[in-house]
Amino acid sequence: MPTESNWKVSRDAAYFLRVSERQLFRLRKAGILVAGTHFIRKFPTANSALLYQVDLCQQAMKDASSRNVQTLETAEV
Repeated sequence: MPTESNWKVSRDAAYFLRVSERQLFRLRKAGILVAGTHFIRKFPTANSALLYQVDLCQQAMKDASSRNVQTLETAEV
């Protein structure tokens, strides 16, 4: 009996993680979700859909939200 994959397309991953697809984009841009670990392209082309490893994404989001306040502050020069 085949098991269900944890790789989900953007819409399904967003629903599972309880965020918007736009928030997934923001998490990628912020470096919280890392290419090759948290998400991959469905096909090796620039316009291909993304697939997300939802369990790893959930853990990365949890880790990012539990950071120390001092490490989130940036010094303005």
